[in-house]
Amino acid sequence: MVQGDTPSFDDGGPARVIAGRYRLHTPIGAGGMGEVWQAYDERLDRRVAVKMMLAESPVPPGAQGAAFEETLQTRRARFLREVQITAGIEHLGVPAVHDTGTDEASGRLFVVMQLLQGRELQTFIDETDYESETVPVSWAAAVGAQIASVLDTVHHHNVVHRDIKPSNLMLTPGGVVKVLDFGVAALRGVGTLPRLTQVGMTVGTPPYMSPEQSLANAVGPAADVYALACVLQELLTGRPPFTPDNDRSHMWHHVHSPPPPIRTLRPDVPADIEKLLLAMLTKEAEQRMDAMEVYDTLLPFVHASTGAPAAPDDSNLDPRLPFQRPFGGRAPSAGVPASYTPTLVVPSPLGPADSPQVPGRGPAALTEQEADVVSDRAARLAQDGQFTQAADALAEAIARAADPELKEGMQFSLAQVKFLAGSHREALALFEPLARHYTDRYGTHDEQALLCWYYAAQCRMELGEATAAIQAFDRVSETTPPPDDEDAVNRYLDALARLMSLYAATESLSQAPHVGDRLRSETSRLRGSDWPGLEQIDAYLRRLRQDLS
Repeated sequence: MVQGDTPSFDDGGPARVIAGRYRLHTPIGAGGMGEVWQAYDERLDRRVAVKMMLAESPVPPGAQGAAFEETLQTRRARFLREVQITAGIEHLGVPAVHDTGTDEASGRLFVVMQLLQGRELQTFIDETDYESETVPVSWAAAVGAQIASVLDTVHHHNVVHRDIKPSNLMLTPGGVVKVLDFGVAALRGVGTLPRLTQVGMTVGTPPYMSPEQSLANAVGPAADVYALACVLQELLTGRPPFTPDNDRSHMWHHVHSPPPPIRTLRPDVPADIEKLLLAMLTKEAEQRMDAMEVYDTLLPFVHASTGAPAAPDDSNLDPRLPFQRPFGGRAPSAGVPASYTPTLVVPSPLGPADSPQVPGRGPAALTEQEADVVSDRAARLAQDGQFTQAADALAEAIARAADPELKEGMQFSLAQVKFLAGSHREALALFEPLARHYTDRYGTHDEQALLCWYYAAQCRMELGEATAAIQAFDRVSETTPPPDDEDAVNRYLDALARLMSLYAATESLSQAPHVGDRLRSETSRLRGSDWPGLEQIDAYLRRLRQDLS
């Protein structure tokens, strides 16, 4: 997986903001048409991807200037068309478009899209050792079926993608395959659309181009079906159907060479899959099946047993998951390890031209001064309700922290941000390991351990896990705080109050009055016998005893 460049930790000063709400954070890709940033939508507190058209140079004078202006208008039209095409296709396999406009400061067009996490199919293919590893047929069939479903929707919108290839396909968490980069897509049957490619110009990527594309002829949906067959053959064998040899190019082979039967390269592939691929690779476009026929043919193989394990090392990216768990939801897990640190993986959402740049060297270890800066910035962001930005800043710092105590402190801050954001499951996954760690190292009465147990108990309670919450609050209530430590006193008394309420709401109702008596006694001792809240405790205890009588 590829991560975006690690940003430098500065004083948290203002970053560039687009349209008054999209704060640019980290550049994650650049290509011929534009640059892509990881950004934050500060109005909705979420991560997004912002693609901005490259800056436009001044138009030179004379005839060349006129030609430059025409080229510039074509670039702008293509950029806008990609936005419109992508936004017009409602399918889980197409990245969502949130917004578009013109940046007032620079005059550059921008589009705000769903920020994808996951792994490009090209990366998966490149990292698979096909001499010793086998991609399960069911795994490849699930990839193909999902892409075919997207193409069926795309084609019903009178759009031809024209550049289906592994680097334009992304495996995302939950196993959903996203089809990226509609920058060279063609609209069919729209006579008023300005011509954005020259007559006779080939569009696409040579290993995956249909015969009609290779000849620069008009292309239709069948070209995407052909490209999908090339992708599936490469996914199953490690190479596309045709490779250049001597003086014969990819495009020559697409036009003239018969496609090689896949079972000559991989005999365990079912005969029906081979038949399907050969039909998809037919030279005559009108003889190829449509995308929905491909989907229907592949679907039975998704559930077929191949005897092979899942191909990728991350089962959460398994493309069979949407077929096994059609309505999503998290698959059962063994829990979160104590070393859990949230990370953000942000491959480009817009295709290979915008691929992330891999840093030459890893980031330097986090210093104590930098940790203080990040913590202060995260606190300010959280106070302003920008919890996503705060959490990401802390997670990036944790990834750089080499000193164990520094890392623990940052993890605690991250847990607090998650708690404040209402992400109680994620907060719990940080608080509980820290609580156990501090307890093991410093003992049950350690202040930081008790603080972590207190927040873990709060998370358990918010998640409706009463028994676990009682156990955690019990840990907090076992240690009597010094009377002059106001924060510790507040947590201690609140833990007793929570225990009383939790017992009252469970089958252990009889335990509630005992905890309530202790709460009243400790409150009177630590806050004085005239403290106003004692009357409320007494009234609650009376109701409890009435319920028990």
